[in-house]
Amino acid sequence: MLKTFSLQGRLGRLRYFLFNVAVIAIAAITVFALNRLLTLVGPRQAFSIQGLIALTYVLAIIASLCLIVRQLHDFDQSGWWTASVFVLHLVFSYYEAVGSLAAAILMGILVLAVHIAIFLTPDSKNPNRFGEVPVSAAAPV
Repeated sequence: MLKTFSLQGRLGRLRYFLFNVAVIAIAAITVFALNRLLTLVGPRQAFSIQGLIALTYVLAIIASLCLIVRQLHDFDQSGWWTASVFVLHLVFSYYEAVGSLAAAILMGILVLAVHIAIFLTPDSKNPNRFGEVPVSAAAPV
């Protein structure tokens, strides 16, 4: 059973990377297809398609945050640290929206550095308070 939206257990770095790529790819393909559909429908259906696009973004964000929680569990950190990552993304989005290029670039670098640090931090080699060591990348998630 796929546990992409689970906050329990551990994930492993390879699966963390692969599932993040999958979430991004699925969201991008879905948004692209819905945007193409948006050009074909009238204004009446446009609102519901825009709602589906927003839902796609929300589901992708939730899935990514759940994956970060499980990756943090791999190196024995609380999943609550994910809130700080989410806040960094909100601050970056704010600076991007108001057009502050220098602040958006600096926040973008900080967000990227945090994501790289989460990915590159070595997993605990032993069981920890969040569960056993993940078996392999091919094991069920």
